[in-house]
Amino acid sequence: MSLGEVSLRPRQRIPEHLDGADTISHDPSHRIEFKHPAYTDDCNTFLVLAAFDHPNGGLHYNTARIACGIIAGNRWDGYFTATRDGPSISLLGDGLILNGQLYFYLPGYTYERIEESYPITPNFSHWTFPHDNLPLNWRLPPGVSPPSGQTSRSNASLSATLRDGEQCRVSGRKEQCRVAHIVPVEEDEWFHANEMSRYVFDNQRRSRAAFTDVNNLTLLRADLHISFDTAKKFVFVPKKPERNLSNMVTHLLSSSAEYGSLYHNTLAYSLDPIPRPYLFARFAWAIFPLVEPFLLRQQPRLLTNVSKGQKQPRIHTPEECKDFTIPRGNRSGTGGPKKRPRQPTVGDDGNLREECTKRAKLKPKKPSLPDVEPAPERIPEPALSASEDHASSRSAHRMPEMKACNTSGPNPIVAATEQPGPSLRGDASSDWDHFSKLREHGLQNERQKSDPGGGWLEEVDWAIDVLKHEHSARDTQAWAYVDEARRILGEVDDSRE
Repeated sequence: MSLGEVSLRPRQRIPEHLDGADTISHDPSHRIEFKHPAYTDDCNTFLVLAAFDHPNGGLHYNTARIACGIIAGNRWDGYFTATRDGPSISLLGDGLILNGQLYFYLPGYTYERIEESYPITPNFSHWTFPHDNLPLNWRLPPGVSPPSGQTSRSNASLSATLRDGEQCRVSGRKEQCRVAHIVPVEEDEWFHANEMSRYVFDNQRRSRAAFTDVNNLTLLRADLHISFDTAKKFVFVPKKPERNLSNMVTHLLSSSAEYGSLYHNTLAYSLDPIPRPYLFARFAWAIFPLVEPFLLRQQPRLLTNVSKGQKQPRIHTPEECKDFTIPRGNRSGTGGPKKRPRQPTVGDDGNLREECTKRAKLKPKKPSLPDVEPAPERIPEPALSASEDHASSRSAHRMPEMKACNTSGPNPIVAATEQPGPSLRGDASSDWDHFSKLREHGLQNERQKSDPGGGWLEEVDWAIDVLKHEHSARDTQAWAYVDEARRILGEVDDSRE
C-alpha cells in the first residue's frame, strides 16, 4: 500500500550573508593605490589593495597602514597623504580610507633622492619577522589570552580538529573541512631562519617538525582552504578589537563572485588559540606578491636584500628586481627549500619504531639485482610444522608454495627474459629474503611519495604513547585519541602481514 509520493524541493538558492551586506562593496574595481614619494608618479605605485570595506569603495585604515609598514621594513609609524608633500590624513585606526590613491611616508627620511628614502622589502623570503614588535592592533587585547589545556603529545591534525570543534573557522560548516597551515609549509627556510618555532605549543616540535605543531594549524572548508593557500584570496586581520574580544575577521584581498558577500568583514570563529605572530606572518605572506608589479616596471629600486648576509639597502637594477619575483626553486644558482629526512627515534617500543622507520623514512635507491646463475636440479621446499607456519605468518608475508620443476634443460626463467633477475640457488629461504627486500623497497618508495615530510612516523610514536595511557581515558576527547591511535597502529599491523 502506497503511503504517498516523494516531494521535490526547489533548487538551492545561491548562498548569501544578509547581515551587513549593505556595508561592503561588491565592485571588483574598488581599490586603492599606495605610492612611494621618492619615485616619479608614472612608476611609484608599490602596492594596490582591494577596497571592499565600504559600499562606495573603502579600506580599513589600520589594515592598509600595517600592510605598507610591512613592505617598508616593519615600520608602524607611517602616515598617508592625498598629494605629494601634502598634509597627513588624520584617521582613527578603524576609520576608512576612501581616496583612490595615497602616498606613504615614513618619518626620518628625505625624498629628494631615491637613496635617501625608505627601502622596499621585495618579497616574503627577504622579510624579517618583527619579534616583540608587532603592531599594537595585532596584539591580543587586555583580558584575552590563548586557551590552555591542549594535548601536547598528540596527533596535531586531530588536536586542531577537536580544538576547533570540527568547524571551519570562516564558514562555520562541519563537512568537507581540511587542516590548513597558517605559515605555509613551503616557507620552511624562512620559518626556521626567523626562529618562528618559538611559538609552537609542543616544545618537542621545535625542530623540523615545527610546521606540524597544533599552533600553526586551523580548520577550513576544502574550497576555502584552496583559496587560502593557492589563490591567497583572503587573510585574517583584527578590526575594531574590544576588551575581552579579539575580533579577528575574514578580509578579502581580491574579488570573488561569492566569498565577498558571504565572508568579507565577518567575524571568524575563535582564532585565539593560534599565536598572533603566525597570523601576522600569514598576512605578510599574502601581501608580498602584490609588490611584484613595482619590481617589474623596468626601473632601478632601493631594496632591502637579506640574502648572503647583505642587510644594507642598495639600488638594484631592473634585472635584479626581476629576480625577486621568480620563485626560489627557479632562480639560477639557487634552489627552493630542501626538506631533510627526519632522524629515526628509538624508544621503549624500539622494534615497532625500527620497522616503521625502515618503511616510512628511508629513501632507498632503485634495487640492483644480482646476475642470474644457472638453476639447480631442484628447488627444495622448507618443511614447516603447522605451529611454525602459523608463527611465521605475522612476521613475514610467505611466498606461494613453489612446486618442484624439472630444470634439466635451459633455465625457464632465463629463457623468459633477458633482464637480470634474482638468483635461484636452491635455498628457498634466501630467495624469499631477496624477494622480501624488493617488497620492502617498493613499500618504502610508495611511503616516501605519499608522505615525504615523515608525518607517518610521528603518528606512530604518538599512537604508541596514547595507548600506553589508554586506561586513564575519561572523556570523549580522550577516547577519540585512543580510537585514532588504534587506527594508526592497525594500519602498521596490516602492513606487516
